[in-house]
Amino acid sequence: MRASSKLEPVKKYVYICARCNSCKLIYHNGERDEYMESCPAGSYFVFEPYWASGKNLMARALIEGEYEMTESTVQKIYSCILCGQCESCCQQDVSDHLVEVFEALRAEAVASGLGPLPAHRTFKENIDKQGNPYGEPADQRFAEEYIKKHVKDKADVVYFMGCTAAYREKDLVKHTVSVLEKMGIDFAILKDETCCGSPLITTGQVDAARSIAEKNIAAVTSAGAKVVVTSCAGCFRTWATQYEKKFGLTLPFKVQHITEYLKDNIKKLKFKAAKPPIKVTYHDPCHLGRHGGVYEAPREVLKRLPGIDLVEMPRNRKNAWCCGAGAGVKSAIKDLALETAKKRIAESEGTGASLLVTACPFCERNLGDAIKAASSTMAMKDIVALVDEMIS
Repeated sequence: MRASSKLEPVKKYVYICARCNSCKLIYHNGERDEYMESCPAGSYFVFEPYWASGKNLMARALIEGEYEMTESTVQKIYSCILCGQCESCCQQDVSDHLVEVFEALRAEAVASGLGPLPAHRTFKENIDKQGNPYGEPADQRFAEEYIKKHVKDKADVVYFMGCTAAYREKDLVKHTVSVLEKMGIDFAILKDETCCGSPLITTGQVDAARSIAEKNIAAVTSAGAKVVVTSCAGCFRTWATQYEKKFGLTLPFKVQHITEYLKDNIKKLKFKAAKPPIKVTYHDPCHLGRHGGVYEAPREVLKRLPGIDLVEMPRNRKNAWCCGAGAGVKSAIKDLALETAKKRIAESEGTGASLLVTACPFCERNLGDAIKAASSTMAMKDIVALVDEMIS
C-alpha cells in the first residue's frame, strides 16, 4: 500500500539523503575541536529510525510502498522534537527540507488514522471547544485586569499573547504588557484571540489549522494593525512562516518576536544596573532561532542591560541544543522531554552563569522542570521579565 498524498510534496527531497550521518553530530572546529550531540531523540533512543537519516528513509519507503504505517512507526515519527538541529548539521541538499519531511510524515500518520498520539488528539478537541490546547476556559485568557485594559478593536500594534503564556506562564504576559506600556506603545490585545494553530501543525493535524490561520489573519487585518508582536517563539514561527508556507496565506502586516521589537525600541527605556553584576547565559528557542532566524536580537537586548554579563553555552545559535518540549513531545513522551532539558541545564551550569535566560514560555517551562528534577541551583527567567525588572 502506497502512502497518501501527504508525502507527495516532499518526495523530491527524500532521495537526496545519502545517509552520511552528518545529521547526528555537531562539529565544533573553532574554540573546541570536538563533536557534540545534535539530535535529542537519536541520542535518547540510540536507534537509526529516531535520527533524521532514519526518518528520511522511512518516508522514502512509505512513498515507494515498501513500508506501511504502523503504531511502531508512528511512535518513532512523533519522538522527533522538530528542533531542526539536523538541518544545521546536514551536508546534503536536503538540509533545508528535513523538518518539512518530518512534518509530512506526521500528516501522513494522521491521514492513515494511526496518528497523532493520544495526547495530541486532545489538542484539536480543546482548541475546537475553548480556543486553546490546554482546554482552559476561553474567557480566562483575558481574566487579568492588566490584560482587560488593552483589549480593543483597533491599534497599529497587536500583542498576541499565545496559549502557553496566557494559561501557563502568565508572568510573561504581565511583563510583556508592562514593558510595552513603559515604552509608550499603544497596542491592542484582540478580544477574540485564539490559538495560533502551532500544536496542530506540528502534530500532523495541519488541515484543521487552516481555518485558525484564516481567522487570525482576518482579526489582525480588521484591527488595522501594522505589526503583530508575540512573546512565544512557537507563535512567532507559526505567524511569521507557517501561515504562508503551509496554507499559501499572505499577511498584510509585519510579525515580530518581542525581542526584535525590544531591540528596535530599546532606546525608549532606561535601565538601572544589576548589583552585583549577573552572569547570564542565553538559550536559543528552536522556533525563534533555527526556524525563525532570530539569533542576535535577544543578545543585543541583553548587552544593553547594565551589569549583565552574557556568556555563551558551547552549543548556541544554529547549534543550540533543544529544550525538549516542542512538537508535542512534552505532552506525549515526557521522559524524552525532561532528559533533553536536563542536558541543557548541565550545559548552562558549565558556563559559570547563575541565570539562564530564554525567549519562549515553552522553553522556560520545560527547562524549569529540569532545574527542579536535577536539583540545580540555576535560576531561570524569560528575557522580557529580566528587561522589565531592570527598567529604572
